[in-house]
Amino acid sequence: MEQQKKPVQLALFDFDGTLIPGDSIALYLRFTRRKGLVNDKEYMIALRAAMLYGLGRKSAADSKTAAMRFRQRYKQDYLDRMDQEFVTTDLLPKVYGAGRKQLEEHRAEGKKLVLVTASTENYMRYVAQALGFDALLASQVAQDGTVTGNCKGEEKSRRVRAWLEENGLLPDWQGSFAYGDSKSDLPMLLLCGHPVQVNSKKSLQNAVPEMPRVKWR
Repeated sequence: MEQQKKPVQLALFDFDGTLIPGDSIALYLRFTRRKGLVNDKEYMIALRAAMLYGLGRKSAADSKTAAMRFRQRYKQDYLDRMDQEFVTTDLLPKVYGAGRKQLEEHRAEGKKLVLVTASTENYMRYVAQALGFDALLASQVAQDGTVTGNCKGEEKSRRVRAWLEENGLLPDWQGSFAYGDSKSDLPMLLLCGHPVQVNSKKSLQNAVPEMPRVKWR
Protein backbone atom coordinates (compact mmCIF):
# COMPACT_ATOMS: atom_id res chain seq x y z
CA MET A 1 0.00 0.00 0.00
CA GLU A 2 1.36 3.42 -1.00
CA GLN A 3 2.22 5.58 2.00
CA GLN A 4 0.08 8.72 2.22
CA LYS A 5 2.03 11.95 1.79
CA LYS A 6 2.26 14.25 4.77
CA PRO A 7 0.92 17.72 3.90
CA VAL A 8 3.49 20.53 4.04
CA GLN A 9 2.89 24.00 5.36
CA LEU A 10 4.14 26.87 3.22
CA ALA A 11 5.27 30.44 3.82
CA LEU A 12 4.94 32.39 0.56
CA PHE A 13 6.64 35.77 0.28
CA ASP A 14 6.41 38.49 -2.34
CA PHE A 15 9.60 40.57 -2.61
CA ASP A 16 9.20 44.10 -4.01
CA GLY A 17 7.29 46.24 -1.54
CA THR A 18 7.00 43.31 0.88
CA LEU A 19 10.50 42.28 1.92
CA ILE A 20 12.07 45.50 0.64
CA PRO A 21 10.72 49.01 0.04
CA GLY A 22 10.11 49.91 -3.60
CA ASP A 23 10.85 48.14 -6.86
CA SER A 24 13.97 46.02 -7.41
CA ILE A 25 13.87 46.34 -11.22
CA ALA A 26 14.25 50.12 -10.87
CA LEU A 27 17.15 49.55 -8.48
CA TYR A 28 18.70 47.11 -10.95
CA LEU A 29 18.49 49.62 -13.79
CA ARG A 30 20.23 52.24 -11.65
CA PHE A 31 22.90 49.72 -10.62
CA THR A 32 23.64 48.65 -14.21
CA ARG A 33 23.76 52.30 -15.26
CA ARG A 34 26.18 53.09 -12.41
CA LYS A 35 28.41 50.15 -13.41
CA GLY A 36 28.50 51.26 -17.04
CA LEU A 37 26.68 48.16 -18.30
CA VAL A 38 23.83 50.15 -19.82
CA ASN A 39 24.54 52.85 -22.41
CA ASP A 40 22.63 56.13 -22.80
CA LYS A 41 20.29 54.82 -25.49
CA GLU A 42 19.44 51.65 -23.55
CA TYR A 43 18.84 53.64 -20.40
CA MET A 44 16.42 56.04 -22.10
CA ILE A 45 14.58 53.15 -23.78
CA ALA A 46 14.19 51.44 -20.42
CA LEU A 47 12.91 54.61 -18.75
CA ARG A 48 10.40 55.20 -21.55
CA ALA A 49 9.23 51.58 -21.35
CA ALA A 50 8.70 51.94 -17.58
CA MET A 51 6.68 55.13 -18.17
CA LEU A 52 4.51 53.43 -20.82
CA TYR A 53 3.95 50.51 -18.47
CA GLY A 54 2.79 52.93 -15.80
CA LEU A 55 0.32 54.39 -18.31
CA GLY A 56 -0.95 50.94 -19.22
CA ARG A 57 0.44 51.11 -22.76
CA LYS A 58 3.15 48.44 -22.42
CA SER A 59 3.12 45.06 -20.71
CA ALA A 60 5.15 44.39 -17.58
CA ALA A 61 7.21 41.77 -19.41
CA ASP A 62 8.04 44.19 -22.24
CA SER A 63 8.99 46.89 -19.76
CA LYS A 64 11.33 44.53 -17.92
CA THR A 65 12.78 43.32 -21.20
CA ALA A 66 13.76 46.89 -22.03
CA ALA A 67 15.69 47.06 -18.74
CA MET A 68 17.36 43.70 -19.41
CA ARG A 69 18.19 43.97 -23.12
CA PHE A 70 21.76 45.08 -22.39
CA ARG A 71 22.50 41.54 -21.17
CA GLN A 72 22.86 40.22 -24.73
CA ARG A 73 26.18 42.09 -25.06
CA TYR A 74 27.92 40.34 -22.13
CA LYS A 75 29.10 36.86 -21.24
CA GLN A 76 27.03 34.92 -18.75
CA ASP A 77 29.75 34.51 -16.12
CA TYR A 78 30.31 38.28 -16.04
CA LEU A 79 26.57 38.92 -15.75
CA ASP A 80 26.36 36.41 -12.91
CA ARG A 81 29.07 38.31 -11.00
CA MET A 82 27.31 41.63 -11.58
CA ASP A 83 23.95 40.24 -10.49
CA GLN A 84 25.45 38.84 -7.31
CA GLU A 85 27.15 42.16 -6.57
CA PHE A 86 23.85 43.98 -7.09
CA VAL A 87 22.12 41.74 -4.57
CA THR A 88 24.92 42.11 -2.04
CA THR A 89 25.30 45.88 -2.29
CA ASP A 90 21.84 47.13 -3.25
CA LEU A 91 19.17 44.61 -2.22
CA LEU A 92 20.09 42.66 0.89
CA PRO A 93 20.77 45.81 2.96
CA LYS A 94 17.19 46.91 2.18
CA VAL A 95 15.47 43.75 3.44
CA TYR A 96 13.24 44.65 6.37
CA GLY A 97 14.47 43.36 9.72
CA ALA A 98 10.92 42.35 10.59
CA GLY A 99 10.72 40.38 7.34
CA ARG A 100 13.92 38.50 8.14
CA LYS A 101 12.57 37.71 11.61
CA GLN A 102 9.33 36.35 10.14
CA LEU A 103 11.30 34.18 7.73
CA GLU A 104 13.33 32.71 10.57
CA GLU A 105 10.23 32.01 12.62
CA HIS A 106 8.62 30.10 9.77
CA ARG A 107 11.85 28.22 9.10
CA ALA A 108 11.99 27.16 12.76
CA GLU A 109 8.38 25.95 12.45
CA GLY A 110 9.40 23.69 9.57
CA LYS A 111 7.50 25.51 6.83
CA LYS A 112 8.64 25.48 3.21
CA LEU A 113 9.80 29.02 2.38
CA VAL A 114 8.95 30.09 -1.16
CA LEU A 115 9.88 33.43 -2.72
CA VAL A 116 7.22 34.30 -5.31
CA THR A 117 8.13 37.43 -7.25
CA ALA A 118 7.56 39.23 -10.52
CA SER A 119 11.18 40.36 -10.40
CA THR A 120 13.62 38.50 -12.60
CA GLU A 121 15.36 35.26 -11.69
CA ASN A 122 18.83 36.39 -12.83
CA TYR A 123 19.34 38.30 -9.59
CA MET A 124 16.49 37.01 -7.44
CA ARG A 125 18.18 33.59 -7.26
CA TYR A 126 20.95 35.21 -5.19
CA VAL A 127 18.36 36.81 -2.92
CA ALA A 128 16.68 33.43 -2.41
CA GLN A 129 20.02 31.81 -1.60
CA ALA A 130 21.07 34.53 0.83
CA LEU A 131 17.77 34.50 2.73
CA GLY A 132 17.52 30.70 2.82
CA PHE A 133 14.40 30.15 0.75
CA ASP A 134 13.55 26.60 -0.24
CA ALA A 135 12.33 27.68 -3.67
CA LEU A 136 12.24 30.68 -5.99
CA LEU A 137 9.38 31.35 -8.41
CA ALA A 138 10.25 34.39 -10.51
CA SER A 139 10.01 35.90 -13.99
CA GLN A 140 12.43 34.26 -16.45
CA VAL A 141 15.12 36.03 -18.48
CA ALA A 142 16.58 34.68 -21.74
CA GLN A 143 20.19 35.25 -22.81
CA ASP A 144 19.13 38.18 -24.99
CA GLY A 145 17.33 39.86 -22.07
CA THR A 146 13.80 38.87 -23.08
CA VAL A 147 11.59 38.48 -20.01
CA THR A 148 8.90 35.80 -20.09
CA GLY A 149 6.55 34.15 -17.61
CA ASN A 150 5.90 37.38 -15.72
CA CYS A 151 5.20 36.03 -12.24
CA LYS A 152 2.44 38.42 -11.26
CA GLY A 153 -1.26 38.20 -10.40
CA GLU A 154 -2.85 34.85 -11.23
CA GLU A 155 0.52 33.62 -12.50
CA LYS A 156 1.78 33.62 -8.91
CA SER A 157 -0.83 31.16 -7.71
CA ARG A 158 -0.40 29.06 -10.87
CA ARG A 159 3.36 28.87 -10.36
CA VAL A 160 2.98 27.88 -6.71
CA ARG A 161 0.59 25.06 -7.60
CA ALA A 162 2.85 23.90 -10.45
CA TRP A 163 5.89 23.88 -8.14
CA LEU A 164 4.02 21.77 -5.60
CA GLU A 165 2.98 19.28 -8.28
CA GLU A 166 6.46 19.10 -9.81
CA ASN A 167 7.94 18.31 -6.41
CA GLY A 168 5.24 15.86 -5.36
CA LEU A 169 4.21 18.00 -2.38
CA LEU A 170 0.77 18.01 -0.82
CA PRO A 171 0.03 21.47 0.64
CA ASP A 172 -1.61 22.14 3.97
CA TRP A 173 -3.22 25.36 2.78
CA GLN A 174 -5.03 26.06 6.04
CA GLY A 175 -1.77 25.97 7.97
CA SER A 176 0.15 28.04 5.40
CA PHE A 177 1.03 31.75 5.39
CA ALA A 178 1.43 34.28 2.57
CA TYR A 179 2.75 37.84 2.57
CA GLY A 180 2.22 40.55 -0.06
CA ASP A 181 1.78 44.29 -0.45
CA SER A 182 -0.30 44.81 -3.59
CA LYS A 183 -3.57 43.72 -5.18
CA SER A 184 -1.59 41.70 -7.73
CA ASP A 185 -0.48 39.48 -4.83
CA LEU A 186 -4.08 38.64 -3.93
CA PRO A 187 -4.32 35.33 -5.87
CA MET A 188 -1.27 34.09 -3.97
CA LEU A 189 -2.49 35.45 -0.64
CA LEU A 190 -5.85 33.75 -0.98
CA LEU A 191 -4.25 30.33 -1.40
CA CYS A 192 -3.34 30.28 2.28
CA GLY A 193 -5.26 30.11 5.51
CA HIS A 194 -3.12 32.91 6.93
CA PRO A 195 -2.75 35.72 4.37
CA VAL A 196 -1.05 38.91 5.59
CA GLN A 197 -0.87 42.35 4.00
CA VAL A 198 2.59 43.88 4.48
CA ASN A 199 2.93 47.67 4.15
CA SER A 200 -0.03 47.28 1.84
CA LYS A 201 -1.21 49.59 -0.91
CA LYS A 202 -4.71 51.08 -0.74
CA SER A 203 -5.92 48.88 -3.61
CA LEU A 204 -5.17 45.74 -1.59
CA GLN A 205 -6.60 47.17 1.61
CA ASN A 206 -9.82 48.11 -0.17
CA ALA A 207 -10.10 44.73 -1.91
CA VAL A 208 -9.80 42.71 1.33
CA PRO A 209 -10.32 45.07 4.29
CA GLU A 210 -10.73 42.10 6.64
CA MET A 211 -7.28 40.65 5.84
CA PRO A 212 -4.69 41.16 8.63
CA ARG A 213 -2.14 43.94 8.05
CA VAL A 214 1.35 44.46 9.40
CA LYS A 215 4.00 47.14 9.04
CA TRP A 216 7.53 45.91 8.44
CA ARG A 217 10.55 48.09 8.97
